[in-house]
Amino acid sequence: MKIRVYTQYVKFNSLTLDLSFDMKKIYNILVLFIIVLFISCAEKSQKNTVSKPKIDYRTNFNQFFASNGNSLITNKIKVDSIHWIETLYKNINYSTLWVSDSITLNNDGVKLLNHLSRAADYGLETRLYPINELRTIHKEVEQIEDKEDRFALLSQLEVLLSYQYMRFGRHLNYGVLDSISEVSILPRKKFDINLPEYVQVAYEKDSLIEKLIDLQPKQPEYRYLQKGLVKFLKASNLSTESVQVPNFRQDSIKAVAQAKKALVLHNYLTEEVKDSLFTEALKRFQTDHGLTSDGLIGTNTANALSISPYEYYQQIKASLERWKWKNNWPSDYLFVNIPAYRLRVVYKNKLSKQFNVVVGNVRNQTPELIDSLQYIIAYPYWNVPKRISMEEILVKAKKDSTYLTRNRYEVIDKDKGKIDPTSVDWNDVNRSNFNYAFRQKGGGINALGFVKFIFPNKDAIYLHDTPSKSHFNKEIRAFSHGCVRVQDALSLADYLLEKDENVYTIDTVNTYIKKKKEKWMPMKKNLPIFLYYVSAEADSTGKITFYKDIYGLDKKLISNLTTSKL
Repeated sequence: MKIRVYTQYVKFNSLTLDLSFDMKKIYNILVLFIIVLFISCAEKSQKNTVSKPKIDYRTNFNQFFASNGNSLITNKIKVDSIHWIETLYKNINYSTLWVSDSITLNNDGVKLLNHLSRAADYGLETRLYPINELRTIHKEVEQIEDKEDRFALLSQLEVLLSYQYMRFGRHLNYGVLDSISEVSILPRKKFDINLPEYVQVAYEKDSLIEKLIDLQPKQPEYRYLQKGLVKFLKASNLSTESVQVPNFRQDSIKAVAQAKKALVLHNYLTEEVKDSLFTEALKRFQTDHGLTSDGLIGTNTANALSISPYEYYQQIKASLERWKWKNNWPSDYLFVNIPAYRLRVVYKNKLSKQFNVVVGNVRNQTPELIDSLQYIIAYPYWNVPKRISMEEILVKAKKDSTYLTRNRYEVIDKDKGKIDPTSVDWNDVNRSNFNYAFRQKGGGINALGFVKFIFPNKDAIYLHDTPSKSHFNKEIRAFSHGCVRVQDALSLADYLLEKDENVYTIDTVNTYIKKKKEKWMPMKKNLPIFLYYVSAEADSTGKITFYKDIYGLDKKLISNLTTSKL
């Protein structure tokens, strides 16, 4: 937004003062004062003083603004959403929000300027708001003695502050981007706040600044991260400098030397203690970046150390922006944070349980989803997706004629009938003539393990157990074809069935596992489930944990935020 500050003012008849009346009053007061002073001096008595009558500048200003505010709005103030301003001031009968009795900014006006200056505390860029221009107008107002000129310029500042209040409030609640279609496949929440009415209510309740900050999302995940961002900004210099740290297996001496420099840059160490406290600082850094705190400079640790402080700030900013797109959550839900590789179970707004998970690899990414859990399946079949069937299972069947039988795969032909896997010469089958489906029977070697959690969606994504337990010990757990593998999945099933007060229990699950028979168990109450991509999150104390942007989704979002229009 481009702002024009007009320094040529117009004299408005509605505020013309009766100067002859004022001059007579002042003349009479002066005469009286001189007489009293003369008598006082002559009689050497105690000196008396006479106070000036107080002029109600605020009333005069409001009269000026009421008479001329609309012309200031429509002709001189260049804003994108002129209807916001027109509606607001009509609703409040052209009262002023930001002007004190002495015709300068009141406390709320000063606070608003300060909040705009600290937009970074909320993951917003200060370049979005004309802070310098607003402060310049404020300074000019303070230097003008002529009342009508002061009124005129302060009217412009009044309007601009109201507009920036609403604009800043929208960014706090809804995010900066006009459209998120390039960076998210999920629908965005609707922005249904009538800003002029919201400001009017805040003004009438004398809570303008409190209501502004209250526009932020209510999710604890957002609030904790915003609190963490304030701490991060105080502790970090937001340097764009980075220190490239190699894996210790490549060069152990250089790795340690560079790691010390990086830890100093990230304020985990100081120059004075970078040798004695190095291992302790490195372990803290690893914990804060979702890595194993073993004090070793492996590949993932080296990569995390090589990122600049400013890039980590951008990561927080991107995560806060994502939260602003989302509706408030219910009290009970499942939440999978994809880059954190973690599933959280929340009941009555409190974390009840959490589980490590494995998500899709870079080629087969786990998509963001909003759905609800409807079924738990014991001893499930795995109906292999066609792409996996052709690209992986068929390839293995060609190399090993016993592969399908050994791994308990059934073959379904185009007529939906089961056929003997050995009846087909798989070497003669290719993409063009692949008319089969593979289905793996339940059991210990089944890719879905012993239990599966169904929330029907177009991408056929679900939670499930797995026989591949070793992946849960990895720092970066992106190995699946897109579905989410859950560590200790039977414990999750037990907990969910109990909380659901379901007729089925974990005993039912174990019974059908022993029977080697598939069993579908519907939930009494569908439980909301959210699969989101948030690479920076914080606990209730504001302690932030960063995760690798495994799919590169933050990179594109940050680019869009950086180039977003003013």
